[in-house]
Amino acid sequence: MRAYPPPAPGQGGKWQISNSGGGIHFWSRNGHELLYQSGDRIMAVEYTAKGNVFAAEKPRVWAANLGGATEGEGVVWCDLAPDGNRIAVEMPVAPSEAPKPEHEVTFLFNFFDELRRRAPLGK
Repeated sequence: MRAYPPPAPGQGGKWQISNSGGGIHFWSRNGHELLYQSGDRIMAVEYTAKGNVFAAEKPRVWAANLGGATEGEGVVWCDLAPDGNRIAVEMPVAPSEAPKPEHEVTFLFNFFDELRRRAPLGK
């Protein structure tokens, strides 16, 4: 995490939040938590910020088992509900079966022979 806007030279700094990586990240609406995706979990970190001092607590699991999602695949987007108790997660849906072709083409060779077989001349 980095201060924004960038501090003047000699002020502010960078703070590491996760030592196991993280993906999609967002701030809670209460202004005291940072949430991020780590593997198939959503992690939460409580923090305090005063002036140029930022202090983060140890990350904790906020939501586990997001269907085997990992960074770069699975979760596309997520956000916290205004009440801070639920999360909306957008994930691609895996097709349950092979997609069916939109169009089907049938080739019929010897068309007139087939026509005579199905509709003989005398009938």
